[in-house]
Amino acid sequence: MTAQSGKVLARRVASELCFLVVGRVTSHQAPALRQYVEEGLARGATRVEVDLRDCTYCDSTFLGTLLRLQRQCDAKNQGAFRLVHPSAEFRQMLAQIGAEQLFCIVDRVTTQDMEITWQHLDDGKVRVGSFRFKENVVQAHQELANAGGAIGQRFAPLAEAVSRELETQRGEATKED
Repeated sequence: MTAQSGKVLARRVASELCFLVVGRVTSHQAPALRQYVEEGLARGATRVEVDLRDCTYCDSTFLGTLLRLQRQCDAKNQGAFRLVHPSAEFRQMLAQIGAEQLFCIVDRVTTQDMEITWQHLDDGKVRVGSFRFKENVVQAHQELANAGGAIGQRFAPLAEAVSRELETQRGEATKED
């Protein structure tokens, strides 16, 4: 793992999805995380915990994906999505952009069984230029824009720009069909 990369490890324990985020995570890791959570919720998972003690950085797409997943989880079961023990770097980033109040943050993992095998989430199927990747970037930034307040103001122009770009590409793809 280079200084510029990170990884997301996942496991399911009963009805709980657990994630361990390590290093610098970006839009490259976001689609696999989102897919794992959405599929887990569809299969009956009721709680999601994202352990961030070893996360040194996340970009806005990854953060927006976390916000989207929290909204999806909480729509099914209030308080079902929690960020666990964020690193000092992660907490500082949340504070700098005014996002610390958007998440339920706890300092303890509820699942104590650390012997369960972790699965490395690798989104090799999603290429950076793919429609799925770009759609996730747009939706993540729309979540941040919809958060309101300073964070909403900060990300609204970017959300609008990437949304227009995706619509243009969607229109061009339709013309080619």
